[in-house]
Amino acid sequence: MEPDSPPDVATMHRRQAIDANNSVWELLDDETPDATELLSRAYAASYHWARAEGRAPENAARAAWLLSRCHVVLGHGNLALHHADECAAVVADADLRDFDLGYAHEARARALALLGRNAEAEVELTAARSVEIVDPEDRAIFDADLASPPWFALT
Repeated sequence: MEPDSPPDVATMHRRQAIDANNSVWELLDDETPDATELLSRAYAASYHWARAEGRAPENAARAAWLLSRCHVVLGHGNLALHHADECAAVVADADLRDFDLGYAHEARARALALLGRNAEAEVELTAARSVEIVDPEDRAIFDADLASPPWFALT
């Protein structure tokens, strides 16, 4: 299936993307998620977002972020950083700000911390904290995510 799907297929992809994305969070809430199931759901969300009706760069950035977060939780440092860098590249290319820019820095910070590259991780974490997020509810969500583990040796 090509990313430029007919409208009815693109609508189906949007529904599937939302369902897959939401189902990832069910597993991320578990203390020890099943790795195969977690990654299957996260990659499915990314696949469907790339083909979804009304897709935008935000969807690609958030899909890459989710993949990075899953790999962080599973301890896959290089893959986590790969997807964090992908997220950051989409954010930069689309000139996204606010919420998405903050999460791009957060993803890189966690992945770098997992890899033990703490000086670089600190720079990214400081950048994440300094991003202006206009909506107070979005800021509260972001701050809560920053406060949640895993941060490895980084505090």
